[in-house]
Amino acid sequence: MQENSMDGALVQRFFDRDEDVLADVEARYGSYLFTVANNILQNVEESEECVNDTYFSAWQKIPPYRPPVLLTFLAKITRGYAIDRWRQRKSLKRGGGDYVLPLDELADVIAGSEKITDTVELNELAATISKFLAGERSVVRQVFVCRYFYCDTIGDIARMFGRSEGGIKTMLHRTRIKLKEELVKEGWFYED
Repeated sequence: MQENSMDGALVQRFFDRDEDVLADVEARYGSYLFTVANNILQNVEESEECVNDTYFSAWQKIPPYRPPVLLTFLAKITRGYAIDRWRQRKSLKRGGGDYVLPLDELADVIAGSEKITDTVELNELAATISKFLAGERSVVRQVFVCRYFYCDTIGDIARMFGRSEGGIKTMLHRTRIKLKEELVKEGWFYED
């Protein structure tokens, strides 16, 4: 409860255009946001730039938007910037690194869907995935979100949940298979 009231106070300071709020947000959430970016980029300088871009973006978006959970709002922005940078770097290198973005693991699950053409359909897809995850065990949901939203490494997830890396890989693999079946059933794409 205190975290939500603290978030509410920080958001209100954005609405009041109190520039000092950025320093307080950085002190409270900066290391976490850096971790989100660095899990994707594996580069300290680029990760720091993503976090700084996040603060600027938050300053521009609040107001008018009032995020219900400030940390989630900031993490989503950071993740977006990091993925954009990673894709830009990947397009420049064309296979220059062996790091695979965790979202690429989901490519075979959602690839080939001709329906994913605009924001409305992406929101519908997100709702379908959320509904699917709601039917899974809590640990499966948490592992899935850690891997595919926060882009945590398999090793980090294994340590967080006290499981082996192989066990986490197996859990994610099985979840992707079940998710693909659900997406086929819901008509998002068709198997050949």
